[in-house]
Amino acid sequence: MLRGAIPVLLGCLLLAGCSGEPSEADMRALVEGFMRTAVQGKGQGAFTKFEAFRKQGCVDSKDKPGSYDCYYAATFEAREGRKALTVNGKGRFWHDGKRLAFEDLGAQPR
Repeated sequence: MLRGAIPVLLGCLLLAGCSGEPSEADMRALVEGFMRTAVQGKGQGAFTKFEAFRKQGCVDSKDKPGSYDCYYAATFEAREGRKALTVNGKGRFWHDGKRLAFEDLGAQPR
């Protein structure tokens, strides 16, 4: 019984790894890079990274076939004298041939 399950499990793992959906680490890197550029461009301080980042899930984009609309929760580093800010965000991710690309679709404080 167990012997027959191993090839099935391996097949499922391989398919999951090749789905094209971004990993949490990929999402975090792209969203952090976007935020760093956006915040510094507005002169609002030196954003470097999130305290925490969690992928909440992805769906196939209806507006841009071949891409994924993904939801996440990100906690910004607390500034001196303030509490950390956590936002729920949405972004579109797709492969542009050479790399994973990102489009910000908005975020709301929680």
